[in-house]
Amino acid sequence: MDHKDISRRDVLRYGAAIGAATACAGCIPGGSRKADVVAEPQAGTLLLSEAESAGLTEPDSSLLVSVEGEREKILVIHTRGVLHAVSSRCTHLGCDVLYDRDAAMIVCPCHKSQYALDGSNLTGPAKQPLRRYIAIRRQGRVVVTL
Repeated sequence: MDHKDISRRDVLRYGAAIGAATACAGCIPGGSRKADVVAEPQAGTLLLSEAESAGLTEPDSSLLVSVEGEREKILVIHTRGVLHAVSSRCTHLGCDVLYDRDAAMIVCPCHKSQYALDGSNLTGPAKQPLRRYIAIRRQGRVVVTL
């Protein structure tokens, strides 16, 4: 059996051809499709349970949600069909903020900083806004992008 020596250039050329073919195969329609179903949470998302999500169907409802492995919690608020999600940590000294339903704003009970529902500062000693997250309702469950 006759063996032919393969040069480094040939190996690189074959590798590039295989890589290009693999990349093009993903462009062909009719392959796998993404389902619009959230069965398992994707990396970087928080999927609320059915019970937690049901608690956010009433207008002016809120829920403080823990994120596994994180000290910071997320405050999710439902108002007039819109979901808001912000960090629960006040940017002044780190106290947990609360949703004040009557005032329709987020408040810090420690030093009275006030935030709009989107996390922007209104008044108080806090100088920075709350971290914002995207929250959507998909198939009856709330999904928060972290």
